[in-house]
Amino acid sequence: MSKTLTAILFITIVSSALTAQAAKQGHWRWTDENGTVQYSDRPPEGVESEFIEFAAPRSSARSKSQGPVSSAAEEQQAGKTFDEMEVLPEKDPELCRQAQNNLKALEAARIRITEPDGTKRILTEDEKETQRANANKFIELHCD
Repeated sequence: MSKTLTAILFITIVSSALTAQAAKQGHWRWTDENGTVQYSDRPPEGVESEFIEFAAPRSSARSKSQGPVSSAAEEQQAGKTFDEMEVLPEKDPELCRQAQNNLKALEAARIRITEPDGTKRILTEDEKETQRANANKFIELHCD
């Protein structure tokens, strides 16, 4: 998922959460003609979509009738605000394969790149380490 789409998704969800005052609060989800999942506070016209209702907000102070939090994961999740939650992209086998190939290529002693002006140069060790970290992030996100 591109950074732009992620930003749009985040802004849409946050604005929906802040402006929705109806009894049912949520957002609409559908898949566009390119196969990309889209989200909005209004249903799209002429496209099959699904309304996803927001969960009721949890109170940070639990009453005795509710009992204790059942697990550490629930307790941790209960303390998170909407802004702290992370939206993860769907697994993409092609991006997984590409990241794995990039990581293998970064094991080479010298990697030559072409700059936008057409000049060629060798990546420094710091640049290679940055690229390794990026490849590992993509592997974590997109590989099973």
